[in-house]
Amino acid sequence: MIRLVTFDLYQTLCYAVPDRCERLAAACQELGFVCQPDDFVRPDVEAEELYTVENGRLPLHLRSPHEQAAFYRRAMQLRLRGAGLPHDDETAERLRAGMELRRAVEWRLFDDVHTTFAALRERRLRIGVISNTPVDATILCTELGVCERVDFVVSSCLVGCEKPCRRIFQAALDAAGVTAASAVHVGDQPRSDALGAVGAGLHTLLLDRPGLLGHETEYRRIGSLEEVVTWIDARRPPVAAGSATAPGQRTTDPADAGEGLA
Repeated sequence: MIRLVTFDLYQTLCYAVPDRCERLAAACQELGFVCQPDDFVRPDVEAEELYTVENGRLPLHLRSPHEQAAFYRRAMQLRLRGAGLPHDDETAERLRAGMELRRAVEWRLFDDVHTTFAALRERRLRIGVISNTPVDATILCTELGVCERVDFVVSSCLVGCEKPCRRIFQAALDAAGVTAASAVHVGDQPRSDALGAVGAGLHTLLLDRPGLLGHETEYRRIGSLEEVVTWIDARRPPVAAGSATAPGQRTTDPADAGEGLA
């Protein structure tokens, strides 16, 4: 039975306002390019894939400023090329520098976060956050009201490795006191989230809100967080006829004894 659900933070639980595609379109328009935010949605997936691969090789925050700039310039070229815009080194560098000045104004939770957390709590499941971040993700989670709804937050900068590293998932399992087979991780990145979770022995659900990951056939894809609850309920043993167990609750599992599930 599933006893722990962990979530990626960025683009899974929360999103930036204005989002990256909006900021990039505005920066391009300032240079005279004709484009719209939607032009960058699909290329952004490819650029995020590059981020996952490179971050797994060596976390970006541990690289020199020169190396970081080179990476972000390369990622910018992927986004520009995918949008059908000039993507030479000079143009990419100008836009990279321009995006440094266009930070997100705020972060907001997706509408399905609180309802999903509430449903998981009704099922007496533990909830955690696992985030690749150069600063403690607890800070943002506190600002968003997430910390008061979850059992723990695991930040890569504190663990010393980033998803898809097995150790960061093990840190979450240790914090919850559960086995990998009884946990499921939910995230929007095929490599860092899905591949990383499977490699650590967890179940995984790949969140695909925009519907752009159809080619990722190895993993169970979901379009919203509500589907996490549906997936978990489908794996629960059926309630015997005449049982007094209410909808949304589970039957007693002997393995619960001593584990203090919230």
